[in-house]
Amino acid sequence: MQGKTQFNVGVDGGGTKCRAEIFDNKGSALGAGIGGPANVARVGEKATGSIVDAVTRAIEDAGLAGRVLLSQCRVSAGLAGATVEAARQMLDQWRHPFATFSFITDLHAAVVGAHGGKKGAVMVVGTGSCTASYAHDKVQQYGGHGFTLGDKGSGAWLGCEAVKATLEALDGVAPSSALTQAVCEFYDAYSTGEFVNKLNNGLPAEFARVAPLVFEFATRQDPIAGDLVHRAASYLSAIAERALSDCEGNLVLIGGLSELVRPYLNARVQRAIVPAQFGPEWGAVLLDSMRVQ
Repeated sequence: MQGKTQFNVGVDGGGTKCRAEIFDNKGSALGAGIGGPANVARVGEKATGSIVDAVTRAIEDAGLAGRVLLSQCRVSAGLAGATVEAARQMLDQWRHPFATFSFITDLHAAVVGAHGGKKGAVMVVGTGSCTASYAHDKVQQYGGHGFTLGDKGSGAWLGCEAVKATLEALDGVAPSSALTQAVCEFYDAYSTGEFVNKLNNGLPAEFARVAPLVFEFATRQDPIAGDLVHRAASYLSAIAERALSDCEGNLVLIGGLSELVRPYLNARVQRAIVPAQFGPEWGAVLLDSMRVQ
């Protein structure tokens, strides 16, 4: 992965955090750094600050602070929301501090990195959810329509559904359970009014925080948690099968909830799962190097 600058940096920008990894010109990873949310369609220019923070911290983690400047880095980013035209325009006009800056979707970077540039599929289960296939230099996405319109099975969806179930229990129109009681304790809200005041304008990441509780109570045979997890897994299995049929390859799971949901996926999907070869940061750098060759 050769470039005109001394160091290549790959960035994986999602709805909850942004991760940068710095590589030397031979492709060896030297350090990594974490920044804030970087879904460019949802948080706009805040995402660019997260990218800069993550790259700066990667330089520091590599022990290169004071010796390598941002202006010496060729940055390639895979970003959530990069398919939205307004977000693309914002990034195209960004006066970034780097030697060069290029971007693709987070899915494109993830699927290329996961299979080392070869055909295959990925499924993302984090704050959001989606699958993608990569074959014949083409990426096909399924799901990932955003919190308002989709992202079923994701952390944000699970958390929001758990809150809805809790509100219905508080209203007395649906049964309560250990999960709904735990959701009240998690948000320190014990009435519908308190929930509405706290979460009526909640961002996906705020709902995703409670998703691990849903899995925890599903293992305890909580009926509401179990229903939510099985609904999530059914949808995720369906979009995984679509991606696998495109590429006729294997599947890599990524995202903070991927291992929690894995046991609930259908048998066909579970048989296709393999470890990732590389991360999305490497995938973004690889794709950038292919463009400039």
